Amino acid sequence: MMKSLLRLWLVLILALTSAAVHADAAAINVAGQQRMLSQRIVKAWCQIGLNVLPTVSKAQLDDALRQFEVNLEALDIATSTPEARNALAGLRAAWRPLRGAATGVIRQSDAAQLDARAEDVLMAAERLVRILQDQATVPVGRWINLAGRQRMLSQRLVKLYMLQQWQVSSATLRDEIERVPNEFAGALASMQQRADNSPELRAELDNLALQWEWLQSVLATEGAESFRLIMAEGGEAILDLADRITLLYLLSAK
Repeated sequence: MMKSLLRLWLVLILALTSAAVHADAAAINVAGQQRMLSQRIVKAWCQIGLNVLPTVSKAQLDDALRQFEVNLEALDIATSTPEARNALAGLRAAWRPLRGAATGVIRQSDAAQLDARAEDVLMAAERLVRILQDQATVPVGRWINLAGRQRMLSQRLVKLYMLQQWQVSSATLRDEIERVPNEFAGALASMQQRADNSPELRAELDNLALQWEWLQSVLATEGAESFRLIMAEGGEAILDLADRITLLYLLSAK
């Protein structure tokens, strides 16, 4: 009964959303959010282990796990082509091991394995987003994807930082913590150069650029344990801005 009610609620939400924007643009947004949640789950899990805002981080972890499940139900309704359905099945298959690991005991020795499972989810979600973008009938789908990816990168960068702080390190992790800022900066520049940005979008992108520059200065500072809190809170500020920008692109897909 509860599942039927949830499905009915999701159908209603998608129907209402489609009245203002194309359904395919909304699907890109939801699939893109799954990328972000894969990184947010590991980030929050590590913050709990490091005792960084443990109560807040536990709430973030629980909310991310619940939201991922809700999004899967929404995508089950929103995807219709064989290629998209196959990609969604791959995302579900990758999700199950991550969900099981994330709900277990939090300990440093399991962090690398949890992150590896999150990477599988990230790749599966990325595949689904790209398929949905290619199938979209609205050009703004590209920008919804790009802005949505910034949400993921905000969580990925903090996740990488927290893994390092917890003495979980590898050559791949070290390479990523150098690569992610470059990817974020390049995507931000592309969005700022888009000619069709509304004044509201331009203002939010400028705010994102300022917040990103500040977080980069923190990341460049070595050693101080107190910077864990600053990174955690800075990542949330960037996530909120990137989410608002994604929504503004979504609402422009009329």
